[in-house]
Amino acid sequence: MCTVGVVFDGGDIYTFKQCDLIPATTFNEPDVRGGYNGVGTYIAMTRKDHSGKKDSPGIWAGVNDSGVAFVAADSYTTTSSNYATTNVEVQALFEAYEASISSYTSARDAADSLINFYRTMDKGKKPMIFPAPDISLISGWSDAEKTQPIAIFIEYMPNPYNQDSIRVIERSDHFFVSTNNFLLQPNSVNYPANHSTYLRLRRAETILQSEPSSTGIKSLLSDQYYGRTELSICRETAYETEFHTQATALFTVNAGTEPVCEYQINNNPKANPLSVFTGNTK
Repeated sequence: MCTVGVVFDGGDIYTFKQCDLIPATTFNEPDVRGGYNGVGTYIAMTRKDHSGKKDSPGIWAGVNDSGVAFVAADSYTTTSSNYATTNVEVQALFEAYEASISSYTSARDAADSLINFYRTMDKGKKPMIFPAPDISLISGWSDAEKTQPIAIFIEYMPNPYNQDSIRVIERSDHFFVSTNNFLLQPNSVNYPANHSTYLRLRRAETILQSEPSSTGIKSLLSDQYYGRTELSICRETAYETEFHTQATALFTVNAGTEPVCEYQINNNPKANPLSVFTGNTK
């Protein structure tokens, strides 16, 4: 369960993710990788697999030198028991996440690539839909001149009744934030079953309403309004079966400068404040 979002502030676009998991997971330092199709380099945020020995394929967040950033969050629904994914399918999803920033210089093209994956899982085999719900967010610019900032929030639901499997919210100003409940798609998890996602969303929106800026985002990411529990945005818990914050990424892009990545790993941002990644994306 995660908190993701975007803030537009002057010429800057800030995109962030707070990564919350139950099992203790080892997160890697950011990695600068070579891109394709006009992308020079990109910053890949990665983690180890459950064994803690091998790197998991793909990324959990990232940004490229064209200013296209990616983050995502799990979606919890009333029909979660109907969806099952194999390790191969999850690997393909995280590789599609990586492809969205490794191969596209515009946010719209990157979002279209991810939407195409959800609908077809285009892996050179018989097309099939991705079998589980998902939430993702792509930000950057929709034009080569970088005059049209945009954030594309995607909700994916396999075979929703009488509704498109892809629903999108586009923003180009102010802010947008999401936790783990669908806003557009049907069958979103209800409050009694998972009140944490609703409490964190309301709290995040409250903070950004009053301070839609980098400062507001950092306040949000370290917020423990509901104490050191999994109900807070910055989640700490004494219970091994509950979610706790384990990594954080904040990307800043501007048409005139190279992307900046601030992050913390294997902890939470209240105990371990964000630091600037000093690798060069140019």
